[in-house]
Amino acid sequence: MRYLLSVIVLTLLSFSLSAQPDNWYFSITMGGCFPAGTFANTNPALDGAGFATRGFALNLDATYPVSDHWGIKGMVVLNNNPIDRNGIGTMMEDRMKKLVPFTEAERDNLTLSVNSWMSNSLVFGPVYSLNFDNVSLDFQLMTGMHVSYLPNQKLLYKNSSGTWEYLQFNTNSTNVSLDLLAGTALRFKVTDKVQLKVALNYQRSGSTTKYEEVKSTKIGTTVTNSILNSGHTYVPTEVVTPTIGFVYYL
Repeated sequence: MRYLLSVIVLTLLSFSLSAQPDNWYFSITMGGCFPAGTFANTNPALDGAGFATRGFALNLDATYPVSDHWGIKGMVVLNNNPIDRNGIGTMMEDRMKKLVPFTEAERDNLTLSVNSWMSNSLVFGPVYSLNFDNVSLDFQLMTGMHVSYLPNQKLLYKNSSGTWEYLQFNTNSTNVSLDLLAGTALRFKVTDKVQLKVALNYQRSGSTTKYEEVKSTKIGTTVTNSILNSGHTYVPTEVVTPTIGFVYYL
């Protein structure tokens, strides 16, 4: 997160040093983050299901026009999507049942913890604008780096006798991948320096979650850990983000 913020600050400073004072502009918009495709699927039997639900998006960008219609844009994208606990919990239980005996009567011995999907993206690319008297229409196609903060899901099963425990957990907390973003925006003039902006973006990347299943056996004061299984799951992360905010010209 600090790295991404440092990069965008340096980008903004470089733009301000090279551009004319009234030439370049930046914007901040926020709104919903709607998962799409496999990322939104909550079927525990589907390989790569993301179990993501509607969340929040925040976009910060800076644009340097190089002609009447074309410009170069840099953007930081912050997304958050809560998890469907029932779906991901069922998937993890099904995985556990292949290795550990488990009955419905023992469900109270299970504990599930999971965080939201969160991500930061830093993307760059061209933007094409149609400019009218008080309205501008933008089209953009961008690519860059996507950093996912994984849901960090954990499933703990404590045997009734207390002699052993089963734990399924992530072995990685972040994932870095390529990000692709395409979108459009309408900008409405408010003053000579300020515009109202309504934007719609489609964003696609991917995240790989690595996991282990571990059994801990207790004999007296001695605890022995054994890895029962390990693997990874690739989740295509697709989101659509309608946002609204303001543009400011320097």
